[in-house]
Amino acid sequence: APLSDPDLVYEPKYDGIRALVSVTPRARAVEVSIASRLGNDKTAQFPELVAALEAWGRRRKAPALLDGEIVALDPQGEPLGFEKLQDRIHLTSARDVARLAAEKPVALMVFDLLRDGDQDLCGLALTERRRRLERALRGAPARTIRISRQERGDGVALMAEARARGWEG
Repeated sequence: APLSDPDLVYEPKYDGIRALVSVTPRARAVEVSIASRLGNDKTAQFPELVAALEAWGRRRKAPALLDGEIVALDPQGEPLGFEKLQDRIHLTSARDVARLAAEKPVALMVFDLLRDGDQDLCGLALTERRRRLERALRGAPARTIRISRQERGDGVALMAEARARGWEG
């Protein structure tokens, strides 16, 4: 694709774990589930994401299905590469998960809203889904739940930044 086109949007390729995240407000609690692109349950491996998503979900009346990438963060809060997540992937001990959650923070970089309540948004244009995503995530815990960066019409500077920082794409 061209790097400059008024009909395109450009986003960084985050190097983490692709995640489909379901957030369902209930009468007494918020149900959160995180699944990898292969359908593996990742919910227990990222308790800090679950807590942030529960907090966000308590402010909602309807369920949501988010599409994003779980990324490790450096001390300044910038996304790191996949290798920084590998030690969390196969943990089974809740104590080990909690220790790593405290030592190695992560964020959910959300790039799409697939369902909002009972409405399937997949048939809508990306720009409309993005508008709804931005509206839905207002007030979400910003360090942990983030909307992916997006540049409209001109990806030249973003590509240069990706190359300079060694991003995946």
